[in-house]
Amino acid sequence: MLKELDDLIERILLVYEDVSGQWVKSEKYLRVNLKKTCVSEIYNNDVLLDLVLAYRGFILRNEKVKKFAFSPEKLGKGVNMRVKTQNSIEYKIESYIAHHAKGRVPIHKCLNDLAGIRIFVSDYVVHEEIQSHIKESYPRLKCIDASKNGYIATHVYFKMDNFSFQWELQIWRNEDKDNNLVSHKQYKQDYIKWECNSKRSM
Repeated sequence: MLKELDDLIERILLVYEDVSGQWVKSEKYLRVNLKKTCVSEIYNNDVLLDLVLAYRGFILRNEKVKKFAFSPEKLGKGVNMRVKTQNSIEYKIESYIAHHAKGRVPIHKCLNDLAGIRIFVSDYVVHEEIQSHIKESYPRLKCIDASKNGYIATHVYFKMDNFSFQWELQIWRNEDKDNNLVSHKQYKQDYIKWECNSKRSM
């Protein structure tokens, strides 16, 4: 199983580094330190929000990402990928401002999953084993235990530097799938309420 995980991480690294290099050379790129710039600054700065949405559009249109996301042989069995929707991005920003120190949190911490990949692994592998393996084999990648409120998963973050948006890899065990989907459903319900309220206020 760890060999399968390694293969996926290596493929993500190749695509992520290639796409990040293209992004830096694109006309929409703006050199912003995403570790030092806070979410609250996005709220009052259209340039920062435009940068986030430009990156989203860039990876959605990118041929490397398209080939990777829609090619089963590249992603592998039991793996899927998505790019965050604009509404979901705006909801997350507002949620951080409302519930996380009024948004005085680095953009890197909040918008760390504009591109997300998820893999389902065998039940017999414990998360401590996964974390230990990734930290030993890929010390440059950030690996955390993201488990909370019934959600059980290990998350791995791909980052070139503090000026690059991160991608997220979620590692779920098959036995945790049902509980994790319930957790996501609750998040989705909160998001739908926010979306409805936003439309009413327009």
